[in-house]
Amino acid sequence: MAESNARAKALKLTIPVMCGYLFLGTAFGATLAQAGFGPAWALMMSGLVYAGSLQFVMVPLMATGAALVTVALTALMVNARHLFYGVSFIDRFRRMSWLRPYMIYSLTDETYSVFCGLSGEESDGVMLRVALYDHLYWITGSVVGAALAQQLPFDLTGIDFSMTALFIVICLERALNKADRLPVAVGFACAIVCLLLLGPDAFLAPALAATALLLMLLDAARKGAAA
Repeated sequence: MAESNARAKALKLTIPVMCGYLFLGTAFGATLAQAGFGPAWALMMSGLVYAGSLQFVMVPLMATGAALVTVALTALMVNARHLFYGVSFIDRFRRMSWLRPYMIYSLTDETYSVFCGLSGEESDGVMLRVALYDHLYWITGSVVGAALAQQLPFDLTGIDFSMTALFIVICLERALNKADRLPVAVGFACAIVCLLLLGPDAFLAPALAATALLLMLLDAARKGAAA
């Protein structure tokens, strides 16, 4: 009975994530297929990499045969945010014993947001299923998107912009909040400066690194002033 309740609760909690992941996963799969990589690649990438925005970024890197160092640095910069919000679940995951490695690996933005809405005493079964279901939604969307892109005669030009559009909407939403305008402005300024100095092929990782560094310095200065 407890297992059945855990499944039902996790499914209910992840329905909003499912709606987004199936669509964005399909967009990623189609983007991957357009670059010459089929459903098997979509399955492997979404199963093993499982990092939505990074997977979109990796498609042109794979298509152009980018150096491993470039891929590694890009992955670090794009997913650096996980280092910050994942800290809040260190103690909780430690109590999950052998499940801990998968819980750490599967902590995406959306899964994290679901976890934040749970009580601190939520069962391991519910948390595991939330992470697992979200993972399966993303894999399903990716494989379906890659398969459809290969079989159906649709013009999919521009579908790879869907993840960018999502982050633009999130950024604009944050910009409407006065408390979040400084981080948005810092990120925008770093992106523009690095784009002008380094060009469109090499600006991403330095811009992300500069943004993270400046925000940490500003936060330290703010805390120092408050003390």
